Amino acid sequence: MIQERELTLAREHPRGTERRRLLAYRDALNDVAAYAALPIADRDVIVRWAETRRLIKERHGIDHDANNLADPLIPAARLRAHVIAGEHRAAGRAETHDPGGDLLEIVARIRGV
Repeated sequence: MIQERELTLAREHPRGTERRRLLAYRDALNDVAAYAALPIADRDVIVRWAETRRLIKERHGIDHDANNLADPLIPAARLRAHVIAGEHRAAGRAETHDPGGDLLEIVARIRGV
């Protein structure tokens, strides 16, 4: 579960927070195979941020601004799709269906947790 404190920080500083959380995973965010090869703990960092991004987009409308070419935020939908594809690949599945909703729950189901 994403805590309110995390959401508040993400809402107030989305670009800086994303950079701090995801910069170390740049290669994995550009390649599904690299994402799938990450240890679960590292994938968990990305999953939590992707769910945080979904929530701040849903509640506050904060997402990548396509009109601002300097906006470093990864579009929330693209990040989510990448996470789901990477988790399916890590689980050895070709499927990448996104049922919508809480990404933490979806990833837990994909992982069989």
